[in-house]
Amino acid sequence: MKKLLLLFLCLGALANVFAAPGDTLHVIPHNKTLMKTDPARGFNEVRKWAVFPSSKTNYRKIIASITLQCPDGMKCGAWDYIDYVILHKKGSEQSQPLNLEMMRMLTPYGGWFDSTWKFTWQQDVTDWGLLLRDSVEIEYQHTGYESNDGIGWLVTLDFAIIEGTPVMNPLGHQTLWSGSFAYGDSSKPFETLVKPVPLDAPKGAQIANYRVVQTGHGMDAPDGCSEFCSKWRETYFDDKKLDHKDMYIVCGNNPVFPQAGTWVYSRGNWCPGSLAIPDVYTLPLKGNNHTVELKMQPYHSTKPQGGWAINAHAFYYGKPNSDYDVTINDVIAPSNIDEYGRMNPVCGSARIHIQNNGSKPLHSLNVEYGVKGSKKMIYKWKGNLAFLQTTEIVLPGNITTDIAGNFAFEVTLSSPNGKKDQYPLDNSVVSFGKMPPAMEQDIVISFMPNKDSTQTGWELKDAAGQLIKAVPQGAIHKPELRNDTLHLAPGCYVLNITDTANDGLSFWANPKGGYGYIRILDKAGKLLKNFEPNFGSGIQYYFTVKENYVADRSSIQPVFEFFPARTKGPTTADIVIDEPQDITFKFTDEKGKVQWESKYYNFTSKFIKMDLSALPASFYMVDLYLANGKHVRKSIRKVD
Repeated sequence: MKKLLLLFLCLGALANVFAAPGDTLHVIPHNKTLMKTDPARGFNEVRKWAVFPSSKTNYRKIIASITLQCPDGMKCGAWDYIDYVILHKKGSEQSQPLNLEMMRMLTPYGGWFDSTWKFTWQQDVTDWGLLLRDSVEIEYQHTGYESNDGIGWLVTLDFAIIEGTPVMNPLGHQTLWSGSFAYGDSSKPFETLVKPVPLDAPKGAQIANYRVVQTGHGMDAPDGCSEFCSKWRETYFDDKKLDHKDMYIVCGNNPVFPQAGTWVYSRGNWCPGSLAIPDVYTLPLKGNNHTVELKMQPYHSTKPQGGWAINAHAFYYGKPNSDYDVTINDVIAPSNIDEYGRMNPVCGSARIHIQNNGSKPLHSLNVEYGVKGSKKMIYKWKGNLAFLQTTEIVLPGNITTDIAGNFAFEVTLSSPNGKKDQYPLDNSVVSFGKMPPAMEQDIVISFMPNKDSTQTGWELKDAAGQLIKAVPQGAIHKPELRNDTLHLAPGCYVLNITDTANDGLSFWANPKGGYGYIRILDKAGKLLKNFEPNFGSGIQYYFTVKENYVADRSSIQPVFEFFPARTKGPTTADIVIDEPQDITFKFTDEKGKVQWESKYYNFTSKFIKMDLSALPASFYMVDLYLANGKHVRKSIRKVD
């Protein structure tokens, strides 16, 4: 332990020596840490010491990322449990525990994931920079009660620290509320548990960032609170209402999809497979007496079991260090960041996220952008952003390049309000993306709605937003196949598929809804693209059309879907392949034993009815092997 700590100290010292403004330092307390549940306690924790830069190094920004993946030889965790990143101690083992929750992760339903699955989430944790100095013990805590036999997660926690002049100098920190608070229980009224808190600002503080993370859990009567109920919250500062927010999130747009469980169900300010997003309010401090208050919608439960997990802090700062300072936080598209997966790849408009870090309201800005090596475009943005406010900008023009694979997309901001930016080091960013797939000019959009036929629709637009063809929700009143043949001019197109029930065309928890699909075929009826039917709220799919283009069929994967995917026996497999050939099924149970293998000779595309009644109850990975060497894997659950 002493040698390891010495190594961390040396690395920290080297980072401080060689770092310069704009440089990024990575502190990784957890690197593929194995996390399993402890069913006896309901939680399990792993603590690791890490060395952050000393106070001599200025922090401009800190982005923390959490990566989950399946451990070698094990399955991913099956349930949507709460995980915490906790600042446990500072200094040494002899220090008193601080136990400060910095981040909250809600794990995905990982039952369908295999060894190739991995996902990274990111969050700005710059407010915590005052405490992330020198030796810090970071705890990763995984809650839950599922079996820990061969089930768990590999967790990597990475703090990317960008050195530079802070937007405002940090002065102090105060915990306001931290814990789980009953809701709807008349014997423990919420307002008596979460009371107004006076701010204890240090001398010289002019601004407080009030940062609150709140998620609803439990299942009561009559409304299913606090996980599955829609209730509002109001935020007050010095008795003045700052915000009225519905604490309910539609989860069908989750970028982690499909998942094994009820991932599409809307929830109390969180979704399975996501970071809990903090609400941050910038509060001006004038005088010494200030109070913050959190109020919830009045509610009476007839069977109280739910509550709100709330973690709120005030971070105190001096005045802003610049009057004119704009930052580009992220390129949303084009991007290869996991969380933007539903919005990429694109050939249409780029999208960026900016923040005003200057004390003066931001009214205008120049944006220069384009693929690296190509002629750049310039967009003059106009708006009204107060200090620390953010906005998303859609940049006009198409993204085009002949680069195969990943390309670099460059964005530079300049001239905030026509002035020189006082901190230009975070005005430029390079994002990496790839061009969408190419399609032939003649295509067929093949749409088979499920039994909830009026819930799903699609529309095809060109890059300029001109509608080419649409089948709106409600246009089809029974599950029947509809094929629309289109001849498209060369260019960029986007197909938007939407479902008003947020459960796609096939969802295991809605067996009455049945099964549907949407595909793109060539004019001969052969498959070009199949869309995952368990897509939740919708799909955005960009593609390009090239003159005289002929699709490379070698990269097209066969269709392989089960419906229902949870059964006592009867199920149907939907299989679409390019040409007749021999195929083989293998059903492998949770312990890795092949329980059933079946072969079909000279098979052609069709539905196969199956009866799994003879198989033991288990979660099965089903492998489909084709004679041409292609291999597809799906899953199904057999229940008693």
